[in-house]
Amino acid sequence: MFNFLQDSNLLLVFSLVFLRVTGLMFTAPFFGSGVIDPRLKVFLSMIVSLVIFNAHDSFNINLANINTVLLVIIMLKELLIGVATGLLGQFLFVAVQFGGQIMGFQMGFGVVNVLDPQTNTQISIIAQFQNIVMILIFLAIGGHRVFLEAVARCFELVPLGTFVFPAESFFFVVSIFSKVFFIALKIIAPVFVTLFVTHTVMGIIARLVPQINILIVGFPLQIAAGLAVIMLSMSYFYNVFELVMQDYFRNLLTLFHIMGA
Repeated sequence: MFNFLQDSNLLLVFSLVFLRVTGLMFTAPFFGSGVIDPRLKVFLSMIVSLVIFNAHDSFNINLANINTVLLVIIMLKELLIGVATGLLGQFLFVAVQFGGQIMGFQMGFGVVNVLDPQTNTQISIIAQFQNIVMILIFLAIGGHRVFLEAVARCFELVPLGTFVFPAESFFFVVSIFSKVFFIALKIIAPVFVTLFVTHTVMGIIARLVPQINILIVGFPLQIAAGLAVIMLSMSYFYNVFELVMQDYFRNLLTLFHIMGA
């Protein structure tokens, strides 16, 4: 398993594998969380790199006599591939948090913010709740295994030292990023429709019965309606996020095919 320590060329090849895996471990959802100690991330990267390095027999490139500048460029390219793989998954979590922000604003929780330990930023309490639920669903559907599988497939489709990014691939990446808003709309659809109907009904009541103080009555009503719909739509949220994960993995494989072309 540790035979590469006696061969300078194999040691350089293992370093490239380690850099690509490390880039993913520090940026991927769950693995790249700020609450996980960086030393643990490095340790996990080392373990995964060892498994991949010993499982693949296609790492037969010669780096012993390569130019130093070219070697540094190759290392940066491997690190960027890992970072790109992790960030594409991180955008799924950004979409869910974005949807939670919109739901919290509609429910009247726009100023009720909490600290997100993953990103060290202030987000809505509803967005944080959605984020926690999403992490649990992510682990329940095997999202962590999906990312590890993506790392393994990455070395098959994008060999070490190879990185091609044609012009048409930019449009593909932009299309993936644009799906953040569509994912957010899918997630907030039940709450958005319910609160829209609630606000419409309260507006009609305010016009028909001016004696009712609609601000006092409506504020707890929209909070109760929003929380009720969120609880009832958990199964819907699970199904949507599972489909989104499957779609993400397909897009990731397509991107790997483009980069390895």
